[in-house]
Amino acid sequence: MGWPPRVGEALPRSADAWCVQEKWLAWILAGDGHGSEWAKVLQVEADEWELAWHALKEAVRDAPIETVRSLDAGGVSCGVTVELTVGERTAPVVSAWHYAEPDAAPRLVTAYPTAYNRTYGSNA
Repeated sequence: MGWPPRVGEALPRSADAWCVQEKWLAWILAGDGHGSEWAKVLQVEADEWELAWHALKEAVRDAPIETVRSLDAGGVSCGVTVELTVGERTAPVVSAWHYAEPDAAPRLVTAYPTAYNRTYGSNA
């Protein structure tokens, strides 16, 4: 894989993807962030952030990149959508990954489930 990543390719170094707990608790699963979407669609609450993170990290390993943006602050951001299963519920989850430099591992920027025109899980 060359640099920058390209649409249709898998995320470079996806096995080494990383995030910080604070990103999940203060944004992705927070009320001011995407918490209500995670709670409604996949029934994931803040205390289950690690379960969601591990499922997402595994799901993006082979998923194709959908968007690539060069960032003014440096590096690139890649968008990936996957079918994510957490427990007995499944939904498409949009995620963004930041590469600070060509050899960097991807860092999770954000992730949120989308429930448009679909029914998910056994309790939807």
